[in-house]
Amino acid sequence: MGKINLLDVEVSNKIAAGEVVERPASVVKELVENSIDAGAKRISVEIKNGGNTYIKITDDGSGMEREDAVVAFLRHATSKIKSEADLDAIYTLGFRGEALSSIGAVSKVDLYTKRAEDMIGTHTVCEGGEIISDDDAGVPNGTSFVVQNLFYNVPARMKFLKKDTTEAGYITDIMTRFILAHPEISFKLISNGKEVLYSSGDGKIINCIYSVYGKDYATAMLEVNYNTEFVKVTGMTGKGSAARPNRNYQSYFVNSRYIKSPMITRAVEEAYKNQIMTGKFPVAVLNIEINPSLIDINVHPTKLEVKFSNESEVYKAVYHAVEDALYRITDIPEIVKKPVVEKREERTSNFVRDTVLPNAQAEIKIPLEPKREPIPTKVVVKQPKFFENAVYEKTIEGPKEPVKIVVPELVREIKAQEKPIIETEVKAEGKPTIQETTPVTEEKNIEFKLVGQVFDTYIIIERDNEMLMIDQHAAHERLNYEKLKQEAERKKVYSQGLAIGVVAQLSANELAVFSENEEFIKSLGFEAEPYGNNSVIIRSVPVAAANEDICDLFVEIITQLGENKKEIISHKRERLLYTIACKAAIKANWKISEAEQRELVKKVLMLDGINTCPHGRPIMISMSKEEIEKNFKRIV
Repeated sequence: MGKINLLDVEVSNKIAAGEVVERPASVVKELVENSIDAGAKRISVEIKNGGNTYIKITDDGSGMEREDAVVAFLRHATSKIKSEADLDAIYTLGFRGEALSSIGAVSKVDLYTKRAEDMIGTHTVCEGGEIISDDDAGVPNGTSFVVQNLFYNVPARMKFLKKDTTEAGYITDIMTRFILAHPEISFKLISNGKEVLYSSGDGKIINCIYSVYGKDYATAMLEVNYNTEFVKVTGMTGKGSAARPNRNYQSYFVNSRYIKSPMITRAVEEAYKNQIMTGKFPVAVLNIEINPSLIDINVHPTKLEVKFSNESEVYKAVYHAVEDALYRITDIPEIVKKPVVEKREERTSNFVRDTVLPNAQAEIKIPLEPKREPIPTKVVVKQPKFFENAVYEKTIEGPKEPVKIVVPELVREIKAQEKPIIETEVKAEGKPTIQETTPVTEEKNIEFKLVGQVFDTYIIIERDNEMLMIDQHAAHERLNYEKLKQEAERKKVYSQGLAIGVVAQLSANELAVFSENEEFIKSLGFEAEPYGNNSVIIRSVPVAAANEDICDLFVEIITQLGENKKEIISHKRERLLYTIACKAAIKANWKISEAEQRELVKKVLMLDGINTCPHGRPIMISMSKEEIEKNFKRIV
């Protein structure tokens, strides 16, 4: 007996389903594409439990007659193509005839459909690849699919599905692409009874961007409209000020079909050179219209890849389309005046204004004498630039005696005067209260001579017959990281609450990553929660990063979590602490005061056997006095 077996229909259908139906989002993609091909102007998608148990897709398209409703569940049954020649000019989104057959093989599907010219509609039931029933039904014009219990007969596949919120995020991402690709169609997505996405179908791409990305991005978009002999590029691209830490807000379409193309991505980002900072990526929604005979989309089961017969022409068209949009008008950043607390010019004590607070804690101790009349004393302690997490304010009652402020590793004294007010500008977002803490032991004496800062980047000092040059960013990054690492080891990364929560707009995939890692993100010092419309509101941040662009830092953390899903948890935490430490560190080309230089150097010299930042770059380099004198020919 031979070894080669002819597989029965049930097994072969399940194998085919594995190529097309990977998760609930795959079902939504295939069925919505069918609705679009049917000429629908309104498409509604409703899911429950991330689509794992229930998906309903309703459209007002052309519908099907009864005979087609049954045949549609057979493999390679399609109305899109008839012969091999049709593969050279595919205008529809679907064409292989595999989707409905694959979906029916791994779920229970109810199909309700009716053409406008028919008096009665059809209800067809397919379960596990078999047609269970086919009856008349009173239904409106168009087609509705109800898909239930996905992978009920393939339990091995169910084990690979993610949390419901994650699967729902994948579906939201796909629906976002449909909205951006087809402004002429009204889409609606409902998840567990709540409307998640809606587009009006008025044909305006800017309104679609507003629907999925929000007002801030919609107002920062520029129109793209560029024609060549072979290609037309239309859509919107963002100003440089709207750049993001990842590419999740980039959507590229070929003949209104969503695709992923490294070549198109390169063309767009090349056009943005000198427009955005390194590490940032543009927002772009572009549709490339091209003769279907010049492309091949039949190269992958998901139809996300495309081959162009002339890639260089497409590259140049996309590049010039984006470049023309960017340079058509000058993008001048708007300066928004922020409210500040009025400053008062008052006599101050001998308090050193550049006092450094390494931790967001301080303790005020006052030697009270009951016989003396207390004088109200208002103390505002301001941290310098690279340690500035907030401004601390405390009103105290004390006599005309020295008032001692004790902070970790630092003791300063204030002489109470007649009007002892030290006041600086207070941040509009508020200030935390001063917390009680126990003073730490005194630091060991470290002697050095500060020479100064060069190129607003490097600090030069003299010590023990050698000259040391310190990279201020690398040094402060290492100090931040060591502090965060110690806090993480104690399972307590100190957070600073925000008086006003910061809303971060995320893509659907980013929101899914957040949902999967919410507790882990909290362990890094962030407190955040969903805020509707693919956004989260951030309530608190790690103390070290309190002065950074909170939205950018948060999105970058989410991006890294999404890109390194299989990483060991300890390695993941370490890498993300690197990121927080780096973002919170002073930058190159940043002038800092002499007191700040001195404090930074002192802390760096206390590092035990460490001379690199977390990314491996050196913190300091040295040159001995002897080597310097040799170079100047003072000695041989």
